[in-house]
Amino acid sequence: MIVDAFSTGRYLPAALARRGVTCTHVQSSTAVPGFYLRTFPSGAFAPEDSLVHRGDLDGLVAELARRDPAFVVAGAETGVDLADALAHRLGLPGNAVDAGRVRRDKYEMAMAVRGHGLRAPDTLRTHRFEAARAWAEAYDRWPLVVKPADSAGTDNVFFCANTVEMCTAFSRILNSRSLMGTANRTVVVQEFLAGTEYFANSVSVHGRHHVAEIWRYHKRPGRGGAAVYDYEEPLPDDDPAARLIRPYLLGVLDALGVRHGPAHSEIMLTEHGPVLVECGARLAGSILPEVVDRCFGTNHVDLTAEALSDPAGFRTWADRPAELKAHMRYVSLISPVSGRVTSLAGFEGIRGLESFAGLQLGVGVGDMLTPTVDSATSPGVCYLLHDDPDRIEADYRALRAAELDGLYAVR
Repeated sequence: MIVDAFSTGRYLPAALARRGVTCTHVQSSTAVPGFYLRTFPSGAFAPEDSLVHRGDLDGLVAELARRDPAFVVAGAETGVDLADALAHRLGLPGNAVDAGRVRRDKYEMAMAVRGHGLRAPDTLRTHRFEAARAWAEAYDRWPLVVKPADSAGTDNVFFCANTVEMCTAFSRILNSRSLMGTANRTVVVQEFLAGTEYFANSVSVHGRHHVAEIWRYHKRPGRGGAAVYDYEEPLPDDDPAARLIRPYLLGVLDALGVRHGPAHSEIMLTEHGPVLVECGARLAGSILPEVVDRCFGTNHVDLTAEALSDPAGFRTWADRPAELKAHMRYVSLISPVSGRVTSLAGFEGIRGLESFAGLQLGVGVGDMLTPTVDSATSPGVCYLLHDDPDRIEADYRALRAAELDGLYAVR
């Protein structure tokens, strides 16, 4: 059973089918955000194998039990809570019962990691600005990060230098909805972590974790001081940063009760060591598995499918370090313009770059495009892959120049 086969989860049905596994799809609610629904793999499930959770968990559990499922997995962030609940109710392998929502709520997540004896950012969660201001003034270490308690990416993440900026961020968050489509009822105020940020993709079986890959983020300033994703590059297994991050990550996964399936974790490497930014108990978003495969020889989706369909065989991966077969750069597209897209012809030139390996566009002709201020407003991603890192750097610069010179045709 795949709960919300959206975003990267769209690739799971095919990966499991290659291993002889048939799937049932469960949509977590009737209110899944449209940008997720557009990524659903049409044709991957028979109509009778596509269900929608409409609030009756007992009825859904009864219907699924009749199908005698072997496992359940979240395909996207929206499916995490329901996947955990179904695994527990159906007696299937799953993560620890998350009564405190440590795998979704950023405050509870930080507290769980700290309770496990690991470093986590100093954090407050509140719906009252006066409480946030009092905490910030007593803490007296600016800037502070202000963000929703339950969202993803850089959605409504602000870096505030004073209480005036914090008040503006607070109001904006509480008067908006998260990327998951839910109302923001509380705000997290958090220590600003200085350092270099990384992300790690992992897959777990019975509490044994395999760190599939670790990547270094490169970001640039965006709205309100928030960071906009620029590009990401994978680390070799023997990189000093990877050696510091890996054991810390294993402890984080234990602290958050991640025991089965994929996870995507963001970690800041500070002068005092690694510190968790946040962790999602699901696949990494916006990846092209076949391209990542060319770099690592495997990918997060196939590793997850292997772990689900053949747990015993998957355990052999836990002792294999990630081995880079080529240089790669995952480039987040950054639009400088707004308007309705009239043509995508400019991307033919991007496809002609020597290191071009893949393109995933989130917009089409007729769609509205806005200037990129966060991950949700990025038009897509482009993979560059080559044996020569200088070739990748040159093609990256050509891509960025094209973005400023009419790549996005709008009116």
